[in-house]
Amino acid sequence: MNPGTPQTPTPRAAVPTAPALIPGQLVGAGRYTLLWMLAAGGSCVIWLARDEPLGGTVALKFLQPQLALDPHMQQELRKEAVQNHRLTHQNIVKLYDIFESQREPSFLVMEYVEGASLHTMRMDRVNDVFSWTDLKPVVLQLCSALDHAHTEQLVHRDLKPANIMIDTKGRVKLADLGISATLNDGYTELLGLRDNRGTMTFMSPQQMEGEPPQVSDDIYALGATLYELLCGVPPFHAGDISHQLQAVPPQPIEARLGEKNIECDVPPNIAQMVMNCLDKDPAVRPESIRAIAQTIDANAAAQPLFITPPPPRTGRPTGIQTARLSRRRFSVEFYIVMAVLAVMLIIAAFTLFLVLRK
Repeated sequence: MNPGTPQTPTPRAAVPTAPALIPGQLVGAGRYTLLWMLAAGGSCVIWLARDEPLGGTVALKFLQPQLALDPHMQQELRKEAVQNHRLTHQNIVKLYDIFESQREPSFLVMEYVEGASLHTMRMDRVNDVFSWTDLKPVVLQLCSALDHAHTEQLVHRDLKPANIMIDTKGRVKLADLGISATLNDGYTELLGLRDNRGTMTFMSPQQMEGEPPQVSDDIYALGATLYELLCGVPPFHAGDISHQLQAVPPQPIEARLGEKNIECDVPPNIAQMVMNCLDKDPAVRPESIRAIAQTIDANAAAQPLFITPPPPRTGRPTGIQTARLSRRRFSVEFYIVMAVLAVMLIIAAFTLFLVLRK
């Protein structure tokens, strides 16, 4: 080919895109009717849907149309389902099921939380901040949820106000464990894989560098979350955030509030605890979420936060549970029918005996 001749670029194969979702559409083999979109992110979209057989409402989490046919993203959705299914806690959004089919996009079936996120609620507060008095019971519930996840060897990795819901009864619901990771993942360490997904303003320096997930990452994110809720902004929110995460200490809470002429009602020990969570060195951070809860309330470990077993499931059963219930119900009916038939046979035999005697 003549070097001076411009080359025509080879056209790239079009990336398959799933059909767009619309209100009123039936999904899940006709089980769910889409009502309206609740939220959309870079990779996923969440819809409110009606469960037609049971009549209730659920939240359905789909991959974005341009990602729905990507095998890697489908595997990520499946991984999220497997990990979330391990978590049964009153302060964590419940995962009911995963729907997979060759005929339509896969999705997760989750508990619908009617309420608002802490991010949205903060915007409605005076000076866009929470008082510590109002925030304290919320944080204790949040600690309970995170403690449970860590007990199950899972770290959230994207903890922030937008992922913490408050329902209409005032209960905390921790959501969006889409990039949660398993602690001590030998496969990831063996291959040297690095994953720095998350929200930069809430991630630890170690998570930003792609180091293996640790409980200390969630502890840092909890500190950054409390900082924003109390001060109105994350610890680092402008300029070179990456550099600040690595090298610049955050401004103390009282000083940040003072810049806005807001009186600080945060007790000194709580303010120091938040700053310890935000330390660059994981060894300086509190050793566990439970330690944070005990700093907030010395009686936290003796309260139902950590020792009450999860309530029995009263939501829609999974497909496996439904199948088991059906088999049990059939078995009971079978034995009833057999008992009735046995009685009828006895009566018939006795009647025949009387006839023959005559």
